[in-house]
Amino acid sequence: MNKVILNGEDFTTKEELHSILKSKLELPDYYGNNLDALRDCLTGWIEVPMTLEWINFEKSKNNLGDYVQKLLEVFKEAQEEINGFILIIK
Repeated sequence: MNKVILNGEDFTTKEELHSILKSKLELPDYYGNNLDALRDCLTGWIEVPMTLEWINFEKSKNNLGDYVQKLLEVFKEAQEEINGFILIIK
């Protein structure tokens, strides 16, 4: 099982966040660095089984505000739709 750690202390902007996601999830070069592109890549690109563990979640919320809630919704939808994708929030 592939495990990816997303650390809320590692990014303070949306751009940094998407750069980290692209690297850690091994997304394609054409990844659009936005939530729609992430949704598309989660459902059609990543290899499962995969556990995404988001640590220091509160730090993410402090840095990115409402955007974090939108991102969380994308991950939760993926968890519901993709057999083998697991989201853990810490």
